Amino acid sequence: MIEIDGAMGEGGGQIIRSALTLAALLGEEVVIRNVRANRNPPGLRPQHLTAARAVRKVCRGALEAELGGRELRFKSGPIVGGRYEFKICTAGSAVLVAQTLLPILLRANKKSEVRIIGGTHVSHAPTYEYFEHVFLRAIRALGAKVESRLLKPGFYPKGGGVIALKVEPSSLSGLVFERIEEETQVEIVLGSLPFAIALREKKVFWDREIYKVRIKEYETLSPGNAITAWSGFRGSAVLGEKGKRAERVAQECLGALEEEVGAVDRHLADQLMLYGAVASGFIEYTTSAITSHAKTNAEVLRLFGVNIAIEGKKVRVEGI
Repeated sequence: MIEIDGAMGEGGGQIIRSALTLAALLGEEVVIRNVRANRNPPGLRPQHLTAARAVRKVCRGALEAELGGRELRFKSGPIVGGRYEFKICTAGSAVLVAQTLLPILLRANKKSEVRIIGGTHVSHAPTYEYFEHVFLRAIRALGAKVESRLLKPGFYPKGGGVIALKVEPSSLSGLVFERIEEETQVEIVLGSLPFAIALREKKVFWDREIYKVRIKEYETLSPGNAITAWSGFRGSAVLGEKGKRAERVAQECLGALEEEVGAVDRHLADQLMLYGAVASGFIEYTTSAITSHAKTNAEVLRLFGVNIAIEGKKVRVEGI
């Protein structure tokens, strides 16, 4: 059994997701105590419990966990592909649940089709567009066979967004990620808000000679606005907020992207670590910053025997 202190490092939900994924892939039993000790409130929230139950179902495993609980126990079984649907009964991130399941489904015995219902554009999580255009692009470069669609966006507080995944069993190969220089692209998502907001945001990018800007308008359970910009393996995303001017939302998104000077952005640098652990050979990349989130993730992976070397802003992960 691998025992993990949920208060280590950043003490958040990433510890749960990474531990569950690796335990499933390696056939290990894991117990996490002090779950989300550094969050308010601590303990398992709906999105974490949904992710845990999703992993248990796909792996035919055994799970001891409850909403608000400070301890989680999980033992993996065989990974079984197929059709699944998972629902978060809040605006908890459907994207984070998808990121928890994907490495497992890549090792399943057959193709899988998955629908996840919850928040698709919420704080402290990747937007769906980042997931589709940056994250999936990166893992496809490693050999992952994944298709994804946004069926409906979901914003805080009601959620109700839906994403659909198609995943084929895949063998991942190591890769040295290089910085890709290409034209910046932008997607503006508008849910049940005046279209003029998106036009004001678009103008900020056009004034900077960024012309690949798409606006997608939806009827959503809760109103919301999100902007995602990307170039190569680097992306940024900012959510609109009540009282924040549309121009400021766009400027923050553009400014965040301009800060990403490595081969991959600081968030992808964190998310790729687990894929390096299960790929043949090694993956390597530079990034703009090693976040506390990434440092905590690296420590969790090392508990499972993953070799991760971080030197300055360069990361190298060897497969186990």
